[in-house]
Amino acid sequence: MRKLLLLCLTVLVMVGCGRKEPPQVIVDTNPPAIASIHVVDADPSKQLQIQLEGGSGGVGYQMDRAEMDPYCKCPSTWLRYYEEYPLPRNNTKELHKMIRLKVGGHDYVYRLRAIDALGRLGSWHKLSLLNKVK
Repeated sequence: MRKLLLLCLTVLVMVGCGRKEPPQVIVDTNPPAIASIHVVDADPSKQLQIQLEGGSGGVGYQMDRAEMDPYCKCPSTWLRYYEEYPLPRNNTKELHKMIRLKVGGHDYVYRLRAIDALGRLGSWHKLSLLNKVK
């Protein structure tokens, strides 16, 4: 009985060694990022001209929108407003998106981040650029 227990314990130790995690994708490209963003006034809207860079297998962007709270002058809950799916051609193309900062008496703010085909996310673009242009 001891020999069987020792054999089972030895097999368990040999099988139990090693890393226990899902395989990690090794990517040697830069993470996706917003290379440049320009805001063009087009009354009553604003036109965003966005250039993306980096990423693997294509790049796109996600845009969230939040209503500005009139009392604390801070954004409320962020909700997904638009998503440009990752495509290889977006890496070299200037993308355009129309937004409105004021709709029906409500003020809105936006934030953007890049995403690539592997699902890697870039950092959120700073809100200050979009808030300055009114």
